Amino acid sequence: MLRIQALWLCFSLCVLPSFAMAGTMSLADILHIVLSNHPDLALARVQEKSLRIERQNIEGMLDPKISLAGSLSDETSPTTSPFAASGNNRRLISGNITKLLGDGSTLTGSFNYNRTKVSYPASVPTFFQATINPTYQQQIDLIYRYPLLRGRGNPTYNEQRTSNAYNEEAARWNVAIQQEQLAAQAIRLYYQIASNVIAKKLAHETVLRAKKLLNYQKKRQRFGLIEETDQRQTEALLTSRKMDYANAKATLNNSITTLNRLMLRDADQPIQTDIHSVLRSFKTAPMQTWLEQAQQQRPIFHMLDAQQASNDATLALRHDQHDTQVDLIAQVGTRSLSGSAGYTLGQGFTLNDRFISIGVELNDTLGGNSTKSAILKTELERERIHLQRLQSIENIKTELSTALTAYQNGKMMKDASQQHEQAEKIKFTTELERYRDGRSDTATLIQFEGDLRNAELQAALQDIQIQLAKQQIELATGNLLEHLDMMP
Repeated sequence: MLRIQALWLCFSLCVLPSFAMAGTMSLADILHIVLSNHPDLALARVQEKSLRIERQNIEGMLDPKISLAGSLSDETSPTTSPFAASGNNRRLISGNITKLLGDGSTLTGSFNYNRTKVSYPASVPTFFQATINPTYQQQIDLIYRYPLLRGRGNPTYNEQRTSNAYNEEAARWNVAIQQEQLAAQAIRLYYQIASNVIAKKLAHETVLRAKKLLNYQKKRQRFGLIEETDQRQTEALLTSRKMDYANAKATLNNSITTLNRLMLRDADQPIQTDIHSVLRSFKTAPMQTWLEQAQQQRPIFHMLDAQQASNDATLALRHDQHDTQVDLIAQVGTRSLSGSAGYTLGQGFTLNDRFISIGVELNDTLGGNSTKSAILKTELERERIHLQRLQSIENIKTELSTALTAYQNGKMMKDASQQHEQAEKIKFTTELERYRDGRSDTATLIQFEGDLRNAELQAALQDIQIQLAKQQIELATGNLLEHLDMMP
């Protein structure tokens, strides 16, 4: 009896995972590695960078636009009048600058300076020719266009800038959503490895137990105390337990490979888990409290808020584009003309000769179907955001409900499974004694051994289920990434 108790003591020590070994990785270590290196996050940040570049493009709307032109022409043409000029030599310099202002108005300045020289046939008397030749002419105009309806307040610039800023924010929160998804995978794999380690150790112990039973039977068979059939049953049990051990080892290797690749490490790197390492203290709360926390902290809701704000700005722009364009246009300009290049240039900056005008310009598209459809599409996007918000709330309710149920079930099953395990140990030990005394058969002993194995596995997995459920609740409420300082 003492030998049996000693065997079970050794078994218990082997089954309990030793997480204090060197090289143990906490869940926080795993998450920091995954969330720092994974290429999915780099891809998600590309969109944010693209929107940042688009911000510069929008700012370019207010950049002044400049154009300069110069030309030289010489024309000789036949005339029907003996007194008409037959040639025209013209040199022209012109330019303009246009600046879109923040209120939607446009200011344009233009400059035109030219030299014109006419030539006459030799038959034309001098007194019939132009007295000033060549002539210099300059024209300067300043035009101010102010939108009364469409474009007032410059929504093309202001609303696009606002929309892009919120799109940038949404892109940042989308990165956090990717982090959540990767964290969920890492958490599941972390605790799966812990479960697989326990399953492997239990499977190894059952192999040792079956070997011990087989050796015991071989001794008894030599003395003719059991039949050969009993030994064959135990041999079959041993091969079954070896197969279970091989499966457990393969399953553990697969889960380690998957988590290593999630961390971008070599597939065969060892991973030792510590299920009792906590990211933060866990406190239960009513479902409504958790749901409120999730709506305040989960990236999906921050992203939807940013998308809604961007949609509002875009809708304001679409309504402006649907309005009729009515612009007030004011123009003032100077004119100068003389035979002196310097005098003409100087006179162009005085108001001695001038042009002043004010007017209204109207432009519209009859029907406005294109702008109407753009408004409808933007309003449909608003509805999509609203529905996605409702969908996200329901999804989080499901996540929280599932994790909370798993947590409560784990707490409830923990004591029961430990009691069940202890009862199965006693049952198997008693049956083993009866078997030694010849009062039991091999089939019954094998069945009891299988019952004990299942009870041990179920008891060992309860702590893992409880810890996994805790982390899933923390992730669902948005507390986990905030604690890891991974929020944008």
